[in-house]
Amino acid sequence: MRFAARVVPMVIGLVAVCCGGKSPTAPSATTLAGTWKASRAEFVNASNSSVRVEAVSQGYTIVLTLAASGTFTQAVTEPGQAARTTTGTWTASKDVLTLKTTGQSGETQFDMTLNGNTLTLNGGHVLFDVNNDDVDEESILNLIMARQ
Repeated sequence: MRFAARVVPMVIGLVAVCCGGKSPTAPSATTLAGTWKASRAEFVNASNSSVRVEAVSQGYTIVLTLAASGTFTQAVTEPGQAARTTTGTWTASKDVLTLKTTGQSGETQFDMTLNGNTLTLNGGHVLFDVNNDDVDEESILNLIMARQ
């Protein structure tokens, strides 16, 4: 299984918790800033949801660092390989994290929630070799990340 270079846009975001009847607001950049490590990274084939792979259990590591300035660095390491690092910019609304990787067109958006030091990102459209045939397929990425 190989991790597609275009999968890399995986950054984190937070959703503010609704309290006392107030509407949730977008998290501040300083709230989101920090280093996050994936404890779960599930890729689901976009055209056949029964085809899926959980990459962390396969030995992958994904570490995402968000800077308060709105930039990110992500290191993805496949088993037995050197880490691949990508950079870009990120923005967040109250419940959506958007990543734009430097040198790539388009962007990746995730639905996001934060519970303590756990960030959940769901629904990012990426390319990944889900069925291990050396061809990247359109996939949906769902992540659970822990603040480091």
